[in-house]
Amino acid sequence: MPLPPNLLFQWLLRPDVAFLNHGSFGACPREVFEIQNQWRRRLEEEPVELIARRWPEMLEVVKAAIGQFLNMAPADFGLVTNATEGINAILRSLHFKPGDELLTTTHVYNAVRMAMRDAAERAGASYREIDIPLPLEDASSISAIITAGLSDRTRLLVVDHVTSPTALVFPIKAITSACAARGIDVLVDGAHAPGMLDLDVPATGATYYAGNLHKWCCAPRGSGFIWVRADRQAGIHPCVISHNYGKTMADEFQWQGTRDASAWLTIPAALEFMGRLGWEKVRAANHARAIWAQELLCGRWNVPPRTPLDGRLLGSMATILLPGKLANLTEDSARKLQSDLYHQHQIEVPFMHRGPVCHLRVSCQVYNVEEDYVRLAEAIEKTMRQ
Repeated sequence: MPLPPNLLFQWLLRPDVAFLNHGSFGACPREVFEIQNQWRRRLEEEPVELIARRWPEMLEVVKAAIGQFLNMAPADFGLVTNATEGINAILRSLHFKPGDELLTTTHVYNAVRMAMRDAAERAGASYREIDIPLPLEDASSISAIITAGLSDRTRLLVVDHVTSPTALVFPIKAITSACAARGIDVLVDGAHAPGMLDLDVPATGATYYAGNLHKWCCAPRGSGFIWVRADRQAGIHPCVISHNYGKTMADEFQWQGTRDASAWLTIPAALEFMGRLGWEKVRAANHARAIWAQELLCGRWNVPPRTPLDGRLLGSMATILLPGKLANLTEDSARKLQSDLYHQHQIEVPFMHRGPVCHLRVSCQVYNVEEDYVRLAEAIEKTMRQ
C-alpha cells in the first residue's frame, strides 16, 4: 500500500516553504511535538519525583524502544544529544599516544573533523583524511579506497554510514571487516542512518556507533545515542562525568547531570508515529524520491550525476553539482544564495563544497512532493539567467 498523500499537514513546517533540508536538523511531527510538550509539563509538575526517583524506570522504557528498533541491547548503548556528542565521548575516552593515527575520509562531517583533530593534537598523534573523489560508481570502490588507505599506524578509523556533505551510503560492513582483519577499531558516524536505512547496529561490525534519532526518525532535536561493543565498554565515559562514574557504561550515560530530558522521553512516540506510516514504505518512498530528484535536477541543469542514476549509493538524499557559474560559488556566496532561495522563493536547501566546487543537497522525507523539487529546479535556472 502506498503512503497517504499530503502528509505535510502532520508536520509543523511552514506549508508555503519547499523544505528540502530534512537532513540538517530533522523536523518533528505535530503529534510528537505535542507529546514532548506533555513531558516538559510533567517534568515541571513533578521534577524531583520524575528526575530523582523515577528516572531509571522511565529511561528503561525509552531504551527498550530504541533497542528493539535498532537491535541494540540496552546495556550496550547510552543516550546523548546528537551523534557529534557521542563521537566526542568516544574520542575523549580513548587514550592515544604519539605515533598513533586517527583516520577518516574527505567526506567526514566537519564537526567530527574538528573533534578528531583536537583528540590527535592533545595526544601528539596524527590526523589524516583519505581522499574519495567524486563521481563514484559503486560501493566496492569506496571500500577499496579506504582499505588501501589504512596504515600500520592507524589506531582508529572514523567513517560515515551516510555522508553528510555528499549523501553517499558507505558499505560499512565491508569497511569494518577490512579493519578487523588489520586489528583497527572503527567508529561509525551514523548521524543519518537510523530511519533512513534498515539498520541493525551490532551487525554493522562497528566497534563504536553514534547515531541520531531526531533526523530520519523524526524525534525531537537532542535525541542521539552511542553504542559500544561489549569488549570496548570499559573506560568509555560520557562527556559529562557525574555521579555514576566508575559504574557500567550504561549507568554512566544514564545520568549526565540535569538536562532537559523531554526529547529522550519522546523518542518512543516518534518511533511509533513513523511506524504507523510503515518503516519499509517510508524508506522505499524516500529512496525512490531521491533517485527521481537526482535525475530531474541533473537533467534540468545538464550536469553529470555524482553517483549512479539508479540510486545504488543513495539513501534518502542526493547531492547535485550546481550548473555553470554557480559551481564556482565561494562559501560566502553559497550562504547568500541559500538565504535568497528561502526568502525569495520559499525554498530551504543546503549547499555543500567539494574542494572549490559547489553542490547542493536535497533531502526526501515523506512530506515532500514532486513540486518542491521542480520549484528548486526553476529557481536555480532563474538564478543562472540573472
